[in-house]
Amino acid sequence: MIEHGTSLNETAAFFKIPAPSTIMVWRKLFETQELDALRSKKTGCPSMKKEPNQQHKKAPVRGYTDALEARIKNLEMENEYLKKLNALVQNKEKSPNKTKRK
Repeated sequence: MIEHGTSLNETAAFFKIPAPSTIMVWRKLFETQELDALRSKKTGCPSMKKEPNQQHKKAPVRGYTDALEARIKNLEMENEYLKKLNALVQNKEKSPNKTKRK
């Protein structure tokens, strides 16, 4: 438009820009901020920003880890005891020599 001396409407028609006012806005931006104002910017939805986790993960305390391991061991032993007890009860029910106490 500046080089060829064409009007807003002629320039909009030549470049198939629907609104000549767009060219006027671009011209003002170019005059105030030069070429950087006309460079393409990212469009569309902005990417989701990951918010930092409010609770910082701390390394578990040594005593806490030991307590958890002891708890796991106790639960495993309890589980084994219940399995053996269940097996004994099943065997007793299956055996033909049931004795009845009076």
